[in-house]
Amino acid sequence: MKNLLLFAFSAAIVLAAPKHVVIIGVDGLSVEALRKAEVPHLKKLMARGAWTLRARGVLPTVSSPNWMSIIAGAGPEQHGVDSNEWERFNHAIQPVCAGPEKIFPTIFSQWKSQRPNAQLAVIHDWQGFGRLVEKESTNETRHVKGSPAAMAAAIAYWKEHKPDLLFVHLDDVDHAGHDKTWESPEYLQAVAAADRLIGQMLEALPLDQTVVAIVADHGGTEKKHGNPSMRELEVPWILAGPGVARGRELTEAVYSLDTAPTVLSLMGLRPHACWTGRAVPVK
Repeated sequence: MKNLLLFAFSAAIVLAAPKHVVIIGVDGLSVEALRKAEVPHLKKLMARGAWTLRARGVLPTVSSPNWMSIIAGAGPEQHGVDSNEWERFNHAIQPVCAGPEKIFPTIFSQWKSQRPNAQLAVIHDWQGFGRLVEKESTNETRHVKGSPAAMAAAIAYWKEHKPDLLFVHLDDVDHAGHDKTWESPEYLQAVAAADRLIGQMLEALPLDQTVVAIVADHGGTEKKHGNPSMRELEVPWILAGPGVARGRELTEAVYSLDTAPTVLSLMGLRPHACWTGRAVPVK
């Protein structure tokens, strides 16, 4: 009887393990937006997952350093992406270590190195995101302009390929902040529109098998970002799915560069030795 119970317990653990990860990055999503905008799908994810509205990105509070920190588990001092002007062929800070394509190793190359047959994909709204990704380590890295079109392409890719990891980048929220200010009704409407797109993705996913992460690169002040202010540095961070506690507000410090090691940990994969982020205890 004891052995039977142990077998049943082990089987339950196996069944609870996630099979897929979908990371949705919302460019320019501020903490205040989640408090003020109509975001029912994000709030449902918070209710069934672990979350904080006080995660910290990195300085400077611009897109390239922060997105690289999210996908590469380290800060600009390690990965070398210190501004939006960074290019693979033109940069001042060398990465402390280099993986495929001679850039700092990201979640994509680290995943692929441990599971070579894994299906990994990136659909990105902001064209600049693509230069941060090791395309040799993904099955698909595609630029699709406009958040509705990017999400539609991501959902279509999911339905056809069921990738192990799908990263979707949405940019319209950031555009609204720059155009109308981060405090404007138009900005909150753009956040609500992004929430509806996230809802469309959630409808397509087997949620009992999929970890869903919502991340952002920075907030904003008036019509800009890039300054060392809390409104720009703090971002929402939400994780839900198998292996994640339900409805748990994280009280310990969470950094956006913890995203990649946390996701890999949930999938039973190792972080890269050069990463400085750590797996957040979300179970």
